[in-house]
Amino acid sequence: MAHPGVADAFLSAEPGHGGQSEVAFVAIDPDHLSAGKAKHLQAESDRRVAQWRRAFDQAYRHDADGVVPSFVGWTSNFTNRPIPEPDMVDWLDHTILQIRALGARRLLEIGCGVGLLVEKLAPGCDVYCGTDLSPVAVQRLRAFAQSKPELRHVEFLEREAADLSGLPLNSFDAVVLNSVVQYFPGIEYLHLVLEQHAGLVAPGGHIFVGDVRNLELLPVFHREVQSAKVSGATDAALARKIFLSIAQERELVIDPRYFQGISGSIRRISGAEILLKRGSSYELTRYRYDVVLRVDREAASADSENSSLVPDMKQGESEGRPLATDPMAAAFLQHLGMELGDVLQAQFPDAKLPAAVIALNQRDFAEIVQASSNAPGNPGDNELIEASV
Repeated sequence: MAHPGVADAFLSAEPGHGGQSEVAFVAIDPDHLSAGKAKHLQAESDRRVAQWRRAFDQAYRHDADGVVPSFVGWTSNFTNRPIPEPDMVDWLDHTILQIRALGARRLLEIGCGVGLLVEKLAPGCDVYCGTDLSPVAVQRLRAFAQSKPELRHVEFLEREAADLSGLPLNSFDAVVLNSVVQYFPGIEYLHLVLEQHAGLVAPGGHIFVGDVRNLELLPVFHREVQSAKVSGATDAALARKIFLSIAQERELVIDPRYFQGISGSIRRISGAEILLKRGSSYELTRYRYDVVLRVDREAASADSENSSLVPDMKQGESEGRPLATDPMAAAFLQHLGMELGDVLQAQFPDAKLPAAVIALNQRDFAEIVQASSNAPGNPGDNELIEASV
């Protein structure tokens, strides 16, 4: 059955636990991908917010008997096991030092979780407000804060990052988003959040964006993760796994160039400082960075009001260097690949069909076709097939 969204397709024999199996890679027409993203954007954004809320709630409930705050939910991508606590403590200590250096006495934390920052920073603040998606986290933190005299001035609000209701302008010295932006649905949402929260920061204050996954290091990250997990794979098979891990990345991973250019489109932000992660933990420091954005009411340029929502995004894409991953596109393509597989199964129930259908944008599809054609092996291992799925 022909599918209007499929521009091209490629059938490949992929190694598996039970031997080789065929996988179909399909290139999705850009207009179809754009329309699909637009159509499903709000629903997918709501689904992701709900998904993360459930995940955090389950993690916190699982640790219901633990002492708040804790490092619940921090799992290594390399081992799928909890990151060792000494590494987490070291990571936290260095993060605390970075934020304290801002000298904020009135602090708003977005995504306060189970209070790792609250416990360390709030006693030294006159005003501290923490927000989080998870009602379980907020309830536990409220109870924890009430049990500690030095934390009883802290206010906790259950809400998403873009909800500023009830928070007055210029009311904070700093806004902190630490290790949360990777869960945002896209760079546009992050930009909106930063633009809104810049209005809450008094002139001379800061926005601290911590633990940002580095797009420049994403290939290195996935190469090392896959190398740690896969044993006995050929170089070509390992390269394919790495490529697909990058193409299907479901978290927001950001090039530092985005923050370096942000003052051109958010009037109250006058500059950005990119900070290297400090500490001993390999996974928590090697592939991430921190950002300090300076807030200044007088920093607006003459043409700021006419600037695009996300600075230089199209320019970066035209240079072949996007400023961030696109979690919504990855989610839509994954859903579409499963949908196409179901269509094939329903249309041809008795036929030998590919074990999986992987939908890609045209750029990634072209790269995987080229990589397969250059890989050593039998000429008949891979073949192009008609785009009729």
